[in-house]
Amino acid sequence: MQASRYRILGLVGQGQFGRVYCASDRRTGQLVALKELSHQRAPTHQFLQELWFIISLQHPHIAACLGLEHIQTGRYLVMDYCEGGTLRHLLEQPDSLRLKEALNLIIGVLEGLHYAHQRGIIHCDIKPENILLTLQSQGWHSKLSDFGIARRLPTVGQLSVPQKNLMFTGGSPAYMAPERFYGLYSARSDIYAVGIVLFELLMGDRPFQGLPGELMWAQLNQRLQIPTEIPEALQMIIQKSLEKLPARRYSSAKEMAEALRQVMSSPQIQNLADFIIPWKDPNSLSKNSSRLGEINPSVSPLLVHHSISLPAVKQSQFPLSCIANFPYLYTAFNQTLEIWSTPPNSSPPDQQIAICSQDQINSPEPILGMVPIKQGCCVLTSHQIHHFSPFQKNFQSLLNLNTIQSLQPHRQPSSSPDPSEVYEDVNHLKTITTPPLLYKIAINQDSQYMALAVSGQLRFYSLTYPSDYPVAKLTKKLTLPVSQVPEVLFLDRRHILSVWFNFKKQNFNMFRVYTRRGTPIGNLKLSIPLKQLLPTPQPYTLLGLGLDEQPYLILLRLRPLSIMRIPLTSPATVACATRWGYVIGDQHGKYTFFDLEGSVIGYDFGPVNPKALAFLEKTGLAIVTYTEKQGYLHFVKSLNFEKDL
Repeated sequence: MQASRYRILGLVGQGQFGRVYCASDRRTGQLVALKELSHQRAPTHQFLQELWFIISLQHPHIAACLGLEHIQTGRYLVMDYCEGGTLRHLLEQPDSLRLKEALNLIIGVLEGLHYAHQRGIIHCDIKPENILLTLQSQGWHSKLSDFGIARRLPTVGQLSVPQKNLMFTGGSPAYMAPERFYGLYSARSDIYAVGIVLFELLMGDRPFQGLPGELMWAQLNQRLQIPTEIPEALQMIIQKSLEKLPARRYSSAKEMAEALRQVMSSPQIQNLADFIIPWKDPNSLSKNSSRLGEINPSVSPLLVHHSISLPAVKQSQFPLSCIANFPYLYTAFNQTLEIWSTPPNSSPPDQQIAICSQDQINSPEPILGMVPIKQGCCVLTSHQIHHFSPFQKNFQSLLNLNTIQSLQPHRQPSSSPDPSEVYEDVNHLKTITTPPLLYKIAINQDSQYMALAVSGQLRFYSLTYPSDYPVAKLTKKLTLPVSQVPEVLFLDRRHILSVWFNFKKQNFNMFRVYTRRGTPIGNLKLSIPLKQLLPTPQPYTLLGLGLDEQPYLILLRLRPLSIMRIPLTSPATVACATRWGYVIGDQHGKYTFFDLEGSVIGYDFGPVNPKALAFLEKTGLAIVTYTEKQGYLHFVKSLNFEKDL
């Protein structure tokens, strides 16, 4: 029997008839879901039934079947891969969904159901576990999946004939319409299940609770109690969708979707569109608020401030940047590199950080950026990539950029900046004019390999250390399909990721993975509006910041692909990753702390208008702030989350 054309990347879930894997096509690199159909759990007739259903249903809100894979290890359905997981995963994430987006998700489910119902197919198992999610520029996009127990009606809109000696035809009792317990089903049975899901999205709990037997009694007999916190217009929709008698429910999924669209256009729902759900009392919350204030104060970080004045940035065309490479911190402004360190045994854990400036070193030309490297940092300028070590205290050329042809036309930064290149920060204060950095570099954790991206090229280098300074040797050069310079990041010690934001201005990001020696592995397109992407200590995990008009934090795991999106109360301006989690800060000085799984573990207020953030092991955070008049370097003491967690 032939080998599979798919390479399995990881287990992502458990379906009704077997495991579900994330896999990539060996020829195209496309990501797919392989849905196992074991002979023991999926008899041949049931397997063929689901295969027929999903092949015949082609709709944007239904997970498509791309083929059948029958190999020695088993049989699999090849399906669309949905990187957002299931709606259940989203429900389990705190503060993950806003009202408007939740209603759009339900409308998408109803559109998919209407399409299936028009073709005489009743899903019979609508629940959050069977609603898959993909992330698009507008937000989460829902897709129905798992038609394993779907039924076909002779006439759409009529109840089926009860099956002989059968009271329970399979499904999830918590989401089953009353008639389903008697073996009856219709399109209105699916509408009832959607009503349960809508209730759960809004309130965090289903309207009926208990064991299967208790749920059956409740669905048949218990009166629906709708909390007053739910807006009245939505109460009416829930009430109608959850009527005990099918004839009293919406006549079609299309009718319920239209009712939701009308409600969303009402002033009441528009005023609540940005509320994070589930909520307890929307009248007690302010717009865009979350429940961070409910965090136990005992785990909230303690910030103790110690500030140092930095040069004013008014009229400067060069950024003030900051990176950490423990035990040193580096700040760069114009042509000055400054090194900071904590004196040995300077302060006990409960006291303010004692930190001092060791040296100020002048760079041969203005500094445009820095990257940590073994025993120092790489200093990026227009003409050179320099290596700097605090032990040698001088600059050593690592790479002469004049030899790279694509950079030669742009060798000199403009002395009189083009107004179109003026950078405005979140406060809309005209601060600095930054010369465009015409290349991007990444260095792996062991400082043994480097990737350099320039316009139209991606270059791979090995780094050796014959003396105290590294030597870069070009190992491979690849031609890129576009002139746009991508971001480059090391995913682990062996693999490099290149990312083009807004690829060819087509509103999606292009991801390409290479080995450290330049061998291409695969491509990935994601429609996630991002303004920044950072590596993290976890392999194949990235931290992303959404655009200011769509403030959120993204945890992007690439193997297997999964996306976690966390709505934020305001746009993040700085972020950094640590061994125990993530820290983000906004322009108002609110610093939020997350663990590695993306759960909030605390927040506090500190310096406003942060422009750079670096985590100092065993000491805390370094925060750079500046305005037109003055810059500051703040050292703050945080709790030891790594120890506490």
